[in-house]
Amino acid sequence: MPLYWLCYQHNNQISVVIEPGASPIHARLRASLASLDEGEFTEGHELDRKWRDRPHPHGRLRCGFS
Repeated sequence: MPLYWLCYQHNNQISVVIEPGASPIHARLRASLASLDEGEFTEGHELDRKWRDRPHPHGRLRCGFS
């Protein structure tokens, strides 16, 4: 399943969520159901194959920066 890089903006901060999904809409839905979609969605991109084939040991990651 592809991974998607989803960006959200809230209170002058940007949050990035990396979420699996069959499509960008599916990835956004998964992020929403996990309450990771804080703020306004600004953009999303599919990660290329080298990222998809290497699972992260912590599963879902969430990081924010200003």
